Amino acid sequence: MAERSAPSIVLKVAVVVGIVIGGFFALGILGFLVGNYIVVPLIVGKGDEVEVPEVVGLPLEEAIVLLEEQGFESVADEKRPDTLYVEGTVLEQRPGAGSKVKKGRLVQLTVSSGEESVRVPYLLGLTLEQATAIAQRRNFQIEQVDTVQSDTVPLGRIVAMKPDPEIRVAQGTKLRLYISAGPIDKTIPVPNLIDLPLERAQEMLEADSLVLSEVRRMEVAGLS
Repeated sequence: MAERSAPSIVLKVAVVVGIVIGGFFALGILGFLVGNYIVVPLIVGKGDEVEVPEVVGLPLEEAIVLLEEQGFESVADEKRPDTLYVEGTVLEQRPGAGSKVKKGRLVQLTVSSGEESVRVPYLLGLTLEQATAIAQRRNFQIEQVDTVQSDTVPLGRIVAMKPDPEIRVAQGTKLRLYISAGPIDKTIPVPNLIDLPLERAQEMLEADSLVLSEVRRMEVAGLS
């Protein structure tokens, strides 16, 4: 007979190992179900039924302690976002509060993971039109647009935004954008000083934060 090739042997070994691992996994699940729904009820079956306490709305740690004090096991087997309950609060319990069950039964808990959060898009440096298109694609609404002077960001581009870009916020958070109105105008109009006495001219310049740097005197024909 021809010898079996090495790849064929390796493949068969891998299949056998996979079957064994899958069998252990299936046995683990079966063991949990049998233990919780058959063995535990048989063990505690002779005891009196007790009422399951209300733990919805409690922090998970407090819920676990309360259940243990009344003779129940507990497991937090699910998390989901919620807008009412803060992260770590019990949303649901199974069996429900008020149910009559034997002591020692497992109470399954669903816990809040907090409000569903989304990442704020980076809109700095974009035009308002570009920013609006991106915000809409990400399901954000632009609540307000203000203009500010900027020496560094070109006219019509976004200078700043609230909330800050790239942070995570609750879904439905609205954006506020600040658009560049161009550089600050640092020029000051010079007041008309013609025909004014020198002292009065100096007062007017000082009022506008201007400095009189030089005074030249000259003769004007026809003036005494």
